[in-house]
Amino acid sequence: MQLPTGASRFVFIFAHPAGHVGAPRHYTPYFHDNGLDWHMVPLDIAPEHLAETIRTLAKSPSVAGFNLTMPHKPAAFELCDAVGPAARFEGVVNTIRIEPGGRLVGESFDGGGFLNAAREADVFDPERRCVVIGAGGAGRAICHALAAAGLKKLRILNETSGPVEALAAKLRGQFDGLEICLDDKFDDAGLVVNATSLGLHATDAVPVHPARLPDDCAVFDIIAARRTEFMEACAGRGLKVVDGVAMIRHQLPLQTAFWRAEA
Repeated sequence: MQLPTGASRFVFIFAHPAGHVGAPRHYTPYFHDNGLDWHMVPLDIAPEHLAETIRTLAKSPSVAGFNLTMPHKPAAFELCDAVGPAARFEGVVNTIRIEPGGRLVGESFDGGGFLNAAREADVFDPERRCVVIGAGGAGRAICHALAAAGLKKLRILNETSGPVEALAAKLRGQFDGLEICLDDKFDDAGLVVNATSLGLHATDAVPVHPARLPDDCAVFDIIAARRTEFMEACAGRGLKVVDGVAMIRHQLPLQTAFWRAEA
């Protein structure tokens, strides 16, 4: 393992709490495999300290950029001096680049990572209904990516109605041919996506009981920290399951190019 030195650069991933964050085991080897002396470091940062932490660390030439996960994506969006097109639509960023003078540029790559992973696993069919559970930062990014990729029918579920209704209205305003439902049904689903944090802990409820899913349905659970009970139950039913590690793996080249100002 290559240890950091004074010449190394760092990508900080901010979370709260951060005990579940396992991203460095994917990011740091990827950086080294691509000739970069970069290291990812997780930090548990309470929301009230996010702005001051980012602004302070951005002053160091040792910092290559920032990665944001729950619950920081919406707040990070507000801190940026400029944002990319996906972030502008979704209202969240999960990646921040530091430009000369400390200018912060943000973008959201959750949707791109998800879509590329879904395509590689052959679970994305634009003609089949996709059900996305969760309208938070990741859920918004995934719904946007699906709509931009030509999905015809989308169902969005969320614990509270406000966020999901706002997301549906925004999607309808940009994607005329997209049929959006908000009812709690799964009978016509070709792909079900868990875009919530349910599954980070063994004591969490499952986002939906697997018995409610069609026999030919695929499942994409964005949790990467562990193999969740939901994943295991769906696989036990014979459903095809994709996990959050695949999403991370497909975000890596997108984010790294962004941090290097190549995209």
